[in-house]
Amino acid sequence: MGDKKRILMIADADSFWTRRLMEHLLLPAGYELVLFPIWGDGGKYADFYRDNGVTVYHDRHALPVIRHIPRLRMWARIALNARSLKRLGPFDIVHNHYLSQRDLALGRLLARRFRAHWACSFWGSDLMRASQLALRRMKPYLRICDAISVHSELNRDMIRRVYGEDAARKTTLLYFGQTGYADIDRARERFTPAQCRERFGIAPDRFVVCVGYSASSAQQQLEVLEALKLLPAERLRRMTLVLQQTYGENDPAYVARTRELAGRLPCQTVVLTQFLGPEDSAMLRLCADVFILAIRTDAFSASMQEYLYAGACVIKGAWLGYPQLEDMGIELASFRDFADVPALVARAMDGALTGLAPEQRALFPRLYSWEAVRDSWLSLYR
Repeated sequence: MGDKKRILMIADADSFWTRRLMEHLLLPAGYELVLFPIWGDGGKYADFYRDNGVTVYHDRHALPVIRHIPRLRMWARIALNARSLKRLGPFDIVHNHYLSQRDLALGRLLARRFRAHWACSFWGSDLMRASQLALRRMKPYLRICDAISVHSELNRDMIRRVYGEDAARKTTLLYFGQTGYADIDRARERFTPAQCRERFGIAPDRFVVCVGYSASSAQQQLEVLEALKLLPAERLRRMTLVLQQTYGENDPAYVARTRELAGRLPCQTVVLTQFLGPEDSAMLRLCADVFILAIRTDAFSASMQEYLYAGACVIKGAWLGYPQLEDMGIELASFRDFADVPALVARAMDGALTGLAPEQRALFPRLYSWEAVRDSWLSLYR
C-alpha cells in the first residue's frame, strides 16, 4: 500500500459520473479506491474498475427472515455491510456520493472505525427533490461529517435553510469537471457539420432542435412538444426534432406519450435511446441549432454547457437560475410559460436569437474543465 491514501467511495457503480470522477481526479492523484455500490453493481464499468485496480464491494447478505420489515432490514444490512467493509480497510477518506440516510449511516460507521476524513456530496436531486422526511433523516450525519459539497449556489443556500449555519460553513461549492469541451473540439476538427448530422440521419439543410437530455419526465419534453406543435406547419417541415432519451426513464407511459406526439408532428423526429459515447455526444451537440432545456430543477447541467460550447442557441425555463452564467456575463433566452416557446424558436430560425460569441464559449474550458476544478475537489479531502 505504501504512502498511498485509500478512499472508500459510497456511490453509484453504474454511473458515468462515478467513473469520470475516478478517471479524471482520484486515479491520477494516486488514491487507492474501494467502491461500495449504493444501488448494486450492474457491471457497466466492470472492465474499467478491474483495469484500474478499483475494488468493488458486493453486498451478498440475503436477510431472508426480516425481508418484509423494510426499516429493520435496512439497519441490519448497514451493520453487516459495515462489518464486511472493515475487512477492506483501513481507509483514510470516506466519501459519500448522492446522499440518503441509509448510505450516510454506513459512511459514518466506517469513518468512525478508521478515524477517516468524511466527505459528503449532494448531486442535485438528492437535495432538491428529496422529501422533507428524507432531508430530516440526513441531518444528524451532516452535522458531524467533516465536509459537504454541492454543485450550485442554490444548493448551498438550501443547505443553510435546511441544515443551518454550521452545515453551511463546511459546505463547498464544487463543479464537476467537464471533458465534453475537448470531445467537441476533436469532433469539430474531424467531422464537417454535414457528417455530424449524417451520423444521426439528419439532412444537412434541416433546422435542428434538441429537446432535453434524458428520458426522465422531469425534463418536460412532452410539454415542450405540446408547445412546438403550435408552430406553423411550414416551419415544422423545415425542422428536425431530437429527443435524447438515452437514460433516466422513470415513467414509461410519459415517454410513450412523448414519442407518440413527436411522431404526429410534420417535422422529422429523431429519438435517441442508446447510450452515447463521447464522440457521438459531441457530434450531437454540434448538430444542434437550438437546445431547449425545461427540466424542473438543475445544477448547471453538463449537457447545457456542452450545447453552449458547441455554438447552439440555448432556450431555458425561466425558473432555472445559473449564477455561473451570470458571472460569465451570459444571459440565455428564457420562457416562463411553455406557450412562449414557439416564438423563441421562430426567432432562432430567423436568426434573431443565436449562440454565444467565440470569446464567451472559450470561457467554459477555462473555468470548468477538469484542469480548472481539480484542486478544488482535492481540497475537499484536506
